[in-house]
Amino acid sequence: MFVSCRAATASWTTSARRALCAGMFQTLLVVPAWGNELSADATVNSSAHVVRMLAVASTSDLKFGTFSAGSSAGTVSVGASGNRSATGGVRLINSTQVAQQATVSLIGTPSTTFSVSLPSAVSLAALGSGVSMGLANFVSNLSAGQGILNADGTASFGVGGTLSVASNQAPAVYVGRFTVTLNYN
Repeated sequence: MFVSCRAATASWTTSARRALCAGMFQTLLVVPAWGNELSADATVNSSAHVVRMLAVASTSDLKFGTFSAGSSAGTVSVGASGNRSATGGVRLINSTQVAQQATVSLIGTPSTTFSVSLPSAVSLAALGSGVSMGLANFVSNLSAGQGILNADGTASFGVGGTLSVASNQAPAVYVGRFTVTLNYN
């Protein structure tokens, strides 16, 4: 755009003409070009933190040891720290078949929290027959089922449970499996 201050202000003094022309020039400088005020660009950063997958292994099995079943039903419990107790007609027997808690070990991202989910119930079946016992009331020695991996990215914890023993439960070796599920929080 071209503006001529001289033609429009011919009868004015030189200083008045200069002031008017300077004002018009300033006005032209501050008026933005059409369209520029309707859009703007911004640069936004993004990031992602990929963590190591949890690797989990059972490093010792849950064992209830040796016991006898009486004429009344009862239970055998092994705590998450390995302590064993019995109720009802069950009598604990000391033998080479020692009771112990299961131990679960895991490797993952250092200083990361995780949670554990234990099953509600499973069955242990007698080898060579259809007889079984129920295993329930699983417990771990993690506070509220939560843990934290140490600075090396490792952790381990104990798991126990309660075995329901029927009256005169058939003598046999009983076996079964259960799943412990771990997740990052």
